[in-house]
Formats: sequence, C-alpha cells, structure tokens
Amino acid sequence: MTDLSTGMSRLSPAFQRLVHGTGANLLGKIWIMIAQLVAVPVLSKAWGVDGFGVWLMISTIPTYLALSDFGLGVAAGVDLTASMEREDTGAAVTAFQTVWSFLTLVTVAIGLICVAGAFGWAALSDQGTQGPFGRDEIAWSIAFIVMAALLSMQTSIRKIVFQATHKYALGTAVFDALYFAGSLAVLIGVFLGFGLIEAAMTQCFARLISLVLFSRLQVKREPWSRVGWKHAEKATLKRLFSPSLSALTLTIANSFGLQGVVLTIGWVFGPAAAAIFATTRMLTRIPMQFSGLLTRASLPELTRSQVAEDHALTARLMKLNMGLTLGVMIPAALALFLIGPTVISAMSHGEIVQSRLAFGLLGLAAAFCAVWTTLGTRLIAVNRQSEFAFLALGLYLACALMPYVSPNTIVPVLVALVVADAAIALKVLWVK
Repeated sequence: MTDLSTGMSRLSPAFQRLVHGTGANLLGKIWIMIAQLVAVPVLSKAWGVDGFGVWLMISTIPTYLALSDFGLGVAAGVDLTASMEREDTGAAVTAFQTVWSFLTLVTVAIGLICVAGAFGWAALSDQGTQGPFGRDEIAWSIAFIVMAALLSMQTSIRKIVFQATHKYALGTAVFDALYFAGSLAVLIGVFLGFGLIEAAMTQCFARLISLVLFSRLQVKREPWSRVGWKHAEKATLKRLFSPSLSALTLTIANSFGLQGVVLTIGWVFGPAAAAIFATTRMLTRIPMQFSGLLTRASLPELTRSQVAEDHALTARLMKLNMGLTLGVMIPAALALFLIGPTVISAMSHGEIVQSRLAFGLLGLAAAFCAVWTTLGTRLIAVNRQSEFAFLALGLYLACALMPYVSPNTIVPVLVALVVADAAIALKVLWVK
C-alpha cells in the first residue's frame, strides 16, 4: 500500500498536467471534428464534389509549406522543455530565438516561391477550368492559402513555449479555439455564397487575427519568450539540426501518406475521387483525434521523465497512452466498417458513395497508425524519431505513387496504406 501511495504521489503533478492537457486536446479535437463534418455538406453543396475536391487539393499546400521548417519546431519544443526542466532559461531563450529567426527567413522565402509558381502555372498553362474554377482563380486562392499557412506557422512556433513551461493545456486550448474560429469563418462565408478566392482570403485574415491574439498571450505569460534574433546562435542551430532532420523526414513521410495520396488520386482519378477518398479517410481517422488526446498531452511529460531518468514514470505514461489508443480505435474501426457508407451518404446529400471495403481498409490503416504514433511518442520526446522516420518516408512515398501503378482501381492504394502503417507499428514496437 505504501509503494502504491508513493507511486501515485510521484505521478501526481504529471498526472494533473495530463488531465488538463487531455481536456484541452479533447476540446480542440471536438472543434476540428465539427469543422470537418460541417465542411462536407457545406462545400459539396456550394461548389459540387469537383469543387470540393479542388479545395481539398489546394488545402494540402500548407502541409507541404510546413516542411520548410526542417523539423526544427519539433526539435526545439523538446529542447526547450529539457532546458526548462533543468531551469536553464538562458538556453531556452537562445534556442527559441534561433529557431524563430531561421524559420521566419526560410518559410517566407519558400512561400514567395510557391506564390510565384502558382501564377506561373496559371500563365503558362491552357486557361481551362479545374472543376468549377478557372486557373487564375485557383492561382489567387493558392496565394492567399500560402499567406495563411505562413501566419499559422508563426503561431505554431510560439506554441512550443507553452509546451515547455507546464502550460501545455492553456496553449493548446487557445490555439485550437482560434484555429476553429478561422475554419468556421470560411465555412460561413461559403454558405453565404463565397467563391474560392473569397474563402481563401477569409482563411488568411483569420490566421492573421489568430497570430496577433496568440502572440499577446504568449508574451504576457512568458515575457522571456519574445521573438527576435539578438540571442540567436549558429552553434545552437547546428546542434538542433540533426534531430530536426529526422523530424522533417517524419513530417515529409506523413505528408506523403496524407496529402500526397489525395493529390495523386486527384490527378489519376479526378478531383471527385480525391474528395470521396479524403472524406472517407477523414471519417476513419476521427477516432485518432480522441485516441491521441493523452498521447499529445504526455509528450512534454515524457521528455521530463526521460531527462530525469525516471523509467517508472515513463512506463506508466506509455501504458496509459496505449490503453486509451486501443480502447478507442478498435471499436471505432468496427463501427465505421458497419455504418460508414450510410454516414458518408447522409453527410453529402447522397453526392458521395463509398464501399464498406474502403471503410474497412482505411479503418484498419488508421488503427495501425494510431498504434505507431502512440508508441513513437516516447522516442520523439527525446528527439529519437530517426529510429522509424526513414522507414515511414519510404513506405508512404510508395503509397502516394500507388495510383500511377493501378490507375483502374483505388483498392491497391488502400491495401498499401494498411501494409505501411502495420510495418511502421512493428518497427516502433521493436525499438528499445
């Protein structure tokens, strides 16, 4: 009894932060789920399935633009958390300003290249249409989406300060609420008659407001974390670059597995097929938003426990994470296999039809993905994502190319996603 009480008292501070962080994650995922579910009927009715598919395709741009952070955001978050655990605020300031300076310079440059590329594509290609939209209209929309992505990345950089200072719950709750408000503004605009350009402009303006509000909160709560380049150091950038490349590799891998597959399906089978696939997968991955609530909140706690070499606490946290993941994903995958086709048809006013086989395969892939994401958190918490990132990159790249290999049916793409996620889960499980 004494051992149990001692163990619970050691877990108590971390457990309280986990409860608050999990609650903030739950609220955020509810916002995301509402936005995703509302987007299907609103966008498919306003623009048709083809127009909805075009929006989904250009909405993948922020994900690829996020790759320009070279994984430094993830590496810096772990480094700041470890520095604050050691009560070394000076090292935290240096790391934060180093990463902010580098990422601001690089992302703005790459964003300008993306915008120039979009207008170059519109000018040099035949002025036809893509779904219900003209190419010039798409180019302008891409420009605003890129600007919105740059603003969102600036907000994300500031979010790591909350992760490192026992304020994960506060930072997450505010960040997700602002993000949801922006997404809701876009959907309201489309419902009222906005076209593609107006929707993209609305998203850009919403992300600007979010950045201003979030920055004011960050500086008020942690005055040491002001952005700037005074304390930036090349040595710190060099030290963070090795783990950041592994984080970048994992980000690229996920982009191939998520947005990359949507893009190649759209190119091979058409925008409507991309919309049908993306909506189906969105439904099968909604449970992941809930199975990962504790996992995301436990990331800074796993960093602290491993820095302090508290192996017992690390083991407890991982058991809690895996219990929630399996408890959510297994029943959810079975339920969507049974009722998924009915749900997706009702959501889209009968515009989207999907088979039970597709729901079954994508539900299985989502379950394996949730497992390896949960198991991999303990490695990410100490910047060891290189243990599985390169395997994920190769497998997800193969999945993204699969539509070109099987242009007559989408089933091999779905099977490839299941195999990829299962293989990554086994790899992460074997890492000691």
